[in-house]
Amino acid sequence: MSKILVRGLAAVMGASVALVFTGCGSSDSGSGLLTPAGTIRSFEIKSRTDAFGGAAFGSAGVYESIAAVATGRLDPAHPSNAGIVDLARAPKAADGWVEYKVDVSILRPKSAAAARRVLFYDVVNRGNKLAHSLYFNEGSDFTTSAGAGTGFLMRQGYTVVWSGWQGDIAMSSDGTRIGASFPVATNADGTPITATNRDEFIFDNTTNPATATLSYPASDLNQALATLRVKQRQADAWQTVATWTYSGSKSILITRPANMDAGAIYEFIYPAKDPVVMGIGFAAIRDLVSFLRYENADASGAPNPLADLKNAPCEIKDSAGACPANPRTTVDVALLEGISQSGRLVRDFIWQGFNADGQRRKVFDGAMPLIAGGRKTWTNFRFAQPGRFSRQHEDHFQAGDQFPFTYATTTDPLSGRPDGIFANCSTSDTCPKLFHLDGGNEFWQSRSSLVTLDGAGNVVALPDTVRTYYMTGTPHAYNTTGVSSKPANCSYNSNIVNPASTTRALTVAMVDWLARGKAPPASRWPSRADSTFADPLNSVAVGMPDLNPIGIAYPGVYNRLDLTDYSVVPPTVDASKMYVVRAPTTDGDGNDRPGVRTPDVAVPLGTHLPWNLRAPGFASGELCGTQGSYIAFAQTDAARTASRDPRTSLQSRYAGKADYVAKVTAAANALRDQGLMLQEDVDRWVQRANAVTVFP
Repeated sequence: MSKILVRGLAAVMGASVALVFTGCGSSDSGSGLLTPAGTIRSFEIKSRTDAFGGAAFGSAGVYESIAAVATGRLDPAHPSNAGIVDLARAPKAADGWVEYKVDVSILRPKSAAAARRVLFYDVVNRGNKLAHSLYFNEGSDFTTSAGAGTGFLMRQGYTVVWSGWQGDIAMSSDGTRIGASFPVATNADGTPITATNRDEFIFDNTTNPATATLSYPASDLNQALATLRVKQRQADAWQTVATWTYSGSKSILITRPANMDAGAIYEFIYPAKDPVVMGIGFAAIRDLVSFLRYENADASGAPNPLADLKNAPCEIKDSAGACPANPRTTVDVALLEGISQSGRLVRDFIWQGFNADGQRRKVFDGAMPLIAGGRKTWTNFRFAQPGRFSRQHEDHFQAGDQFPFTYATTTDPLSGRPDGIFANCSTSDTCPKLFHLDGGNEFWQSRSSLVTLDGAGNVVALPDTVRTYYMTGTPHAYNTTGVSSKPANCSYNSNIVNPASTTRALTVAMVDWLARGKAPPASRWPSRADSTFADPLNSVAVGMPDLNPIGIAYPGVYNRLDLTDYSVVPPTVDASKMYVVRAPTTDGDGNDRPGVRTPDVAVPLGTHLPWNLRAPGFASGELCGTQGSYIAFAQTDAARTASRDPRTSLQSRYAGKADYVAKVTAAANALRDQGLMLQEDVDRWVQRANAVTVFP
């Protein structure tokens, strides 16, 4: 008999609670453990039209766009839902189940015969279809051919699905912005749940007085019950601010102190009410994808809009090369992908045990958390704030940002607890194959080193089903313009590295791994073995050249992580228990050495720093959010000498434009040969190199 570990989070404290139940397949069917944990009561299609003006995409043909609203129901008594904070306190139907609604958007080949049996689930980021535009170069407008961009996903023949999971994003019902409607938890007698809540604000402007919106309504507008504090920088002491008033139950008006600049951090602690049951978001993804993958119809009898994909060409064949005669599922491969906030959601989804549905079926075969770092989300908590994420200066204290960090089960050197992102799914044999992709900013702001090093800096042996890829030198974003400009609150021009070609190639590699068993590229990640990890505050160990002569200061900070107690508000820190965090080492130009170096890093025109610093007037010297920096090389030796730039000039670096283009071509071809770039992206990199105008 196997054991399934269900991850629970204490409603107020956010502490990890292990709940264990047993099951062993059909022989336990009488126990109720193989009954659904949740169902899709109705899948109501709002619109179903030809996408992109009826444009065809190779062998996949015409796509159609489906906008729908799914109404789901959850059984609070089912063990698979045991970890959802406050689910038992949500309003219930007569049968004791809890109901919710989510937006759903689907892009699929119109003809099942032309489709591949691959489902690509893109976790929406604050209601937005992020991957579709950021790394597939496709737009969110499904009505015109221009909205298809390069048409990459459609040319693959995948079915693409988005659905709501964040309970504080309003529903649109038309597939544009993807939201959810989750119930509010109450006390047993129906009265509002109240608790002390903490909100943080950084305005990055000089508006005075300033209005701040609260994450939850105040339960009492008596100002004596609330506290407003401010500090200039993260390491500073708090100062009390008395000059504020409530301007509504969900907003306050602050008269800002004269001694604080635009980047100051404001903390508001107040009595709040009406917590949304945010943890339903995990079950909503689980049950929707389980429905789309395994069921013929919803609970009302309406057909599954993907049911006909059972007639599509199979991805996985038997030993004789034949497709199954009677496929049990609509798709052979389901891939879970998310970027940034939604990448953190991917890690959290797996950690909390939601990759197994209530009937022990695997929901996703593969997962790709992108630029998530070593973090999870602030979602399955009472008074959750899933839109926030910890950085060195902004939102530094965030529940959900503590151990575990890596996929292997390890013992936390600070708390002594054993755990891992895969600890739960390992007990139920539902772990997905996984690619973890991070950029440079994640090592400085998101502690990515904790994915492969434990909290004491020791190497962690990852499961064989996990690969890690460092997308070298990137900011926490995908610069789709190639244009570097200076953000108002930052000191330096923005980083322009775009790793989209890497993520496109690895998406194809993941499907090949899942469907055909083709081994993916080996991990490309900093390591202690080749001395490409270093203390981020030690510029000599990192290998960073001294750029002070050209006005570039090395950071004196990174997003440190201490053992933090979130059971109290505000949280308390044990400063004697700090996790060891490392950053990638650099070459003589200041570009990071390890990882997948796209041609703009391998054949550089400047230094691509994964960090930036806040500008004077904006809490100067702190890390500037998710921005990186781009510092162009001097064009000539004379200009380099005049500016005292320690880096080689373009004149001495390249014989001319033809030499530069040749080197870019060679770098792109090398990545293609390693399975880290597609030929179409090789062509794009060469085209981009030919368009460069910095050479005489």
